[in-house]
This record gives sequence, structure tokens and C-alpha cells, in this order.
Amino acid sequence: MGSYHNDQPITGESESPDLLRREAFSEHLATVLRIAPSDDCMTASLEGEWGYGKTSVINLVKKSLGNQENGPVIVEYNPWLAGKAEALVQDFLVQFSSQLNIPDRPKEGLKAAKELLAYSELFNAMKFIPGVEPWASTVQGVFKVVGGATKKISKLKELDLIGRKNKINDLLKKLGVSIVVIIDDIDRLTPDEAFQVVRLVKAVADFPGTSFLLSFDPTYLASSLEKHGIENSNQYIDKVVQLRISLPLIAHNDLQKLADIELQNLSDKSLTDSFERDQERLSYLYHSYVKYLIRNPRELKRTFNHLRFVLSQTEGNVCFTDLYCLSVLAIKAQEIYHSLKESPEYYVGRKFDDSLAFDKREEVVEKNKDKRDSIITRAPGKDVVYLKGILKELFPLLEGSGYSMYGSDYDQCGRVASEKRLYIALHYQIPTGFASDTDIVSFLNGSINREEYLRRAISEGFVERLFELLHHNIEKANQENAALSLKALYTVFLDSPYLKSFEDAVHGFFGFEPYRNIMWLTFAFIKVLDEKEQFLFDLLQNPSFLPITADISRRLLVQLGRIETDDPRLKEEQWLSPEKGEEYLKTWSDMVASQLLDGGLADSIHASHIYFVFYRVSKEKTRQVFSKWINEELGIEKIAKLVGRCGSDSTNGPYTEISEDSLSELLDYQRLKELADVELSNTSQTLSNYLKAVYSSVLTGEKYYLNDATKGEKF
Repeated sequence: MGSYHNDQPITGESESPDLLRREAFSEHLATVLRIAPSDDCMTASLEGEWGYGKTSVINLVKKSLGNQENGPVIVEYNPWLAGKAEALVQDFLVQFSSQLNIPDRPKEGLKAAKELLAYSELFNAMKFIPGVEPWASTVQGVFKVVGGATKKISKLKELDLIGRKNKINDLLKKLGVSIVVIIDDIDRLTPDEAFQVVRLVKAVADFPGTSFLLSFDPTYLASSLEKHGIENSNQYIDKVVQLRISLPLIAHNDLQKLADIELQNLSDKSLTDSFERDQERLSYLYHSYVKYLIRNPRELKRTFNHLRFVLSQTEGNVCFTDLYCLSVLAIKAQEIYHSLKESPEYYVGRKFDDSLAFDKREEVVEKNKDKRDSIITRAPGKDVVYLKGILKELFPLLEGSGYSMYGSDYDQCGRVASEKRLYIALHYQIPTGFASDTDIVSFLNGSINREEYLRRAISEGFVERLFELLHHNIEKANQENAALSLKALYTVFLDSPYLKSFEDAVHGFFGFEPYRNIMWLTFAFIKVLDEKEQFLFDLLQNPSFLPITADISRRLLVQLGRIETDDPRLKEEQWLSPEKGEEYLKTWSDMVASQLLDGGLADSIHASHIYFVFYRVSKEKTRQVFSKWINEELGIEKIAKLVGRCGSDSTNGPYTEISEDSLSELLDYQRLKELADVELSNTSQTLSNYLKAVYSSVLTGEKYYLNDATKGEKF
């Protein structure tokens, strides 16, 4: 990230160039300011709003004056250093005298400086009363210095301001140099100080051969004068200033060039590559709204200072366009920016801490319309239409439909219309339970240890967000890395206690189910995969991936027409040729049969899931397995584990519901019932709730919950 701006004006040198093309204007103004040593004092003003570059133009003027042959003496006065309004006159004269350093006429310069210092001392003796010319002596001022009527009358001559000033005028004419006095930032002074600066220029320091360049915001200065009882403030300024010059207008193209430079300095990589169509959207929002809000270099610098700070902590997790626009709001409409943090529901229809909200987002946004509008309309009138435009683009729900030409899956697009992205943008961090987009990209491309990262997701509780971001990004990864990432997911999750906790849990209507998300992710990847056959058959090499290949096999059954479906999209999908599809199913069912007969698979949390595909692929192989088990000791327990988990509901979690119709063509159901009755009647052993529920369902054909073996109700 580049460095932050400290609001320094340009100098016109190569390292601080004039990008707003004001050099010619400044050179002409410098020519006007250089008057002849014998000419009467002239005052010019450089006027413009804060932040439009008055000080930068002054620097260009000084550079031009310095380049002139036998250039004038430049006196810069900073009224900020005076400390209080009453000291401004004396302070100015002291600073003025100290800068009369004339190399080829040092004696004359020193004499004039001494006379100026003596002149300045008089303003200690006299009370500088607003509204009264400074050399009008007051009894209070006189007697404070001379001590009363008992002092010699000759002492009063020392208070002869006019005489002193005339002597200085003669010395300056003999000195034979032009003097340019520059007083900048008058609009940053208090009203009292601003008023005194204007008065001292006209009444105290209108020396021959001297020109003044005053820099101020005319609106502020007029207001300061009005506070001192001057009704026609602009006419008053006209009496003091003979030449009033406004800053040149800043062209949009020139300011855009500055913005382009700032964008280039933000980062050495493309900031709009993280999210699709972000560059296009940035250009649209800039030219439609931003360029009409950011009107001067100071606002531009402050915007990019804010953006640089936010970007350093959120880059890659929120689309750049939205971060940029939020920084514009932070600089130009702080009240709106604050309301986004305090009341995000006004804009996205959700609070940041709403873990479960049932109101429609559109209704929440509409309900808060008046509150939102009252905040927006308090912005300056010339800004309101552009602020509304930016807000409409950032938060499409403000328009009612929520439609956006740049995509409506706001989370996937990294846009702050998603409250998750808005939270990151406004809090400058990834909240607890969230994954970072940049980490997801690193996970997909393998630059971090994939399995370690997945285990961290489980331990730190951001699995749900992990899957959301994987859905957004997996198609962007190259296919080799995406395949490796999926295999890492299978390895870490399939037999983990974390996944088992979800399989045994009571699921609400909107509950997160990690296994279902793994399969959605897998199917999304297969759909866009070029070499589907290689990937699908490669998964068969690992027996621990049997739950995944079970779901793949079920999808192949649909594609081959062996399972009916009402979804036309599934019918149209063809992952493998019919011959390869049948080969895949045979290989998979052989592997399942082998794993079941060898032992361990029946104890897997995925056993029932695999079974329900297995018997659809090959009833013959299923019969072979059941025929062997039903005659083995503890064989009924293996069968129960395999067929028991039929479903899950929001009442009491997973349940079993077994009927004779479902199993009679695969095994001797009467024999199964006899064995189940024996197991339930055996008081010498303690059965798990799971087995109790399955055996009870075998006997009755009714629904039982696996968690506590209670009987379920029919709905």
C-alpha cells in the first residue's frame, strides 16, 4: 500500500508536479503582483473553497516570482502564529521586518527593518479597537504607556503612528525593491483574526512598492465580517482588495487523472480482479456519481487516505468498487456512513447481529424509508442526488426490486448489499465465524495446507461461511486445484466427529448441513469439469470416499434412466457415456459389497446413506450381503445399522421407519422380525437407543427416533 497523504500542497517541482494545469495562471498572477517600488500598494485576492488548491497556486506563484530576474522580496505571513487577534498587527510587522533581507543593499534593508520594529512597538501601546482606525489614539492607550498627565508631553510624540508610517514609506521607496506579501489560509482563522488581517492590510501596511496576495474562501470571510457588524461584507472586501481572482475551475478530466494516479498507487496489483465485473462497475459508478461528489484535490486525497486504511485490512473480501464508494460516503456524507454502521437494516434489510430473521428484507428496507431519507436529505443540497445514486447502486433493495445489472448474488459478487460483506467493510475485519476470501483463494490454489485450514474452520466455527465462499469461488480455480480441494474436504469431514454431530442433531427448517453442502459443491464442480471421467473414476480409488461416490452413483442412475425424476435438468445431464456409466456403477457396487462383507462399513455414520443407493444399483449384491449377515451372530445388528437411518425431522432428529415392503425382496423379512423380537426381549443385554428404535420399527413398521427410541407420530 502506498503512503498516506498529509494534505501538503504541490510545489510545482518534478516530485510534486502541477497536474491541474495551473502554471500559466500562476505565472500571470505573479506578473500582476510585481509592482514598481514607487507604485502605491496593491492588494489581490486568490479566492476559492477549502481544498481546491489555493496554497498550491500560491506555491506556483512563488516559484514564478523566484524565477524572475531581480525578483521581488517575498514576505510570507502566517497569522496562525500570532496567538490572538489583538497581537496580529504587531506580529505582522515583526515578521515583515525580519524578511527584508536585501543582499545588495543590506544597510538600507536593516534600517527599514529597524523602523518597522519601532512602528510595531506602537501597537503595544495602543489598544487596537475593532472598527476604529489603528492610529486613532485613545486615552486608555496613551495613559497606559506614559503613566498619566505628570509625564512629559514630549513622550506623546512617540505615539505618532502616521509619522512613523511615513518614514517607513520613504525608506522603502529609497530601498528600491518590489515586495510581495502573501497571507494564506485566512479562512482558517477565527472570525476575529480574519477581520483583523483584512484591516491591517488596508490601514497599517499599505506600503509603497508592496503588493498583497490574500488567500481565502470568500463565503467564510464575508461571514466573519458580518459577525463584526459589517452589513455589506462583499463591498467591504472590495474596498480592501483591488483585484479579486477566483481559482480556475477544476476540469473533471484533470481530477480523474489524479484519481487514476491514486488508484495506481494503492497497490501493485489489480484491485478489481477479485470479483467479476468489478472494473466495469467501478467505471460506471465513478462517471455516474463519484466524480460529481469529489470536486477538489483535498477531498480526493482524504477519500484515498480512508480507502487505503480500509483496503489494507479488507482487500479481497469486499469488492473494490464498494469499498471505494463507502470511502466517498465517509468523506462526503459522514452521517450516512455512520447510519450504515448503526442501522444497516435501513439499507440491506438486516441487522448485523440478526442470527434468525423472518421479515422479508424488502419489507424492512421499505419500513425504514422515512428514517433513511431524513438522513440523506440532511446532506448538502448539491450532493443529495449523487448520494442517492450511489446508495441505490450499492443497495439495490432501496429501489424495491433488488435488481442489479451487475449480479444479484451480492455475497458472491463481494458487494455490501450482503450484510456479511457490509460488516467486513465497516468493521475492517473478518468477524468471528467468517472465512476470508483471500484464505479461500489460498486454499483452492494450494498455497496453504488445505487439511490444516479445514480443521481450523471446524475448531474456529466458520465452516458454514467456508462453504458459502467455496461455492462462490470453486469455478474460478483451475480444475486440478479444485479437485484436490474437494478431496481435502472429503478427507477431513466425512468421518469427523463434527459431521457426526450434524447427522445426529435435530435440524430446523433452515439448519446448515455440511454433508449436503459438500455434495452441492461436488456437483457444481462436476458440472463444469472438462475431464469428468477421470475425476469420477479417480474417486473410486479411495474407499473412504464411498459416501461421495454413492451420491454420484445415484445421479448416474438418473442419467441412465434407471431412476425416474421430474427435474428435466437432471435428465439432460450426461457425465459419462452409457457404457462408462454402467462400468462406474458396477465398480462402485463391487467396492461397497466388499467393504460391507469385510466388516467396517456398517459402523460408518454414512452406512444407511450408502445402502439406499447400493440396493438401487444392485439388488443382487445387496441380497448376497444380507443373506450372509442374517445367518451370522450379530448379523441383525449389522443389518440394523445399514438400513436404520431413514430420515430426519425437526421434532427429534434422525428416525427409522422400516416396512416389510421395503426389505422383503432383499431378505427373509419374517426371519428378521424374529431376530428383532429376540433382541428386544433379551434382558441380559443393554441395547443402544439406535438399535431399540430399529428393532421396534422392524416389528411394527412404525416410525421411531434413533436418539431416544421414542415412537414418532404420523403426519
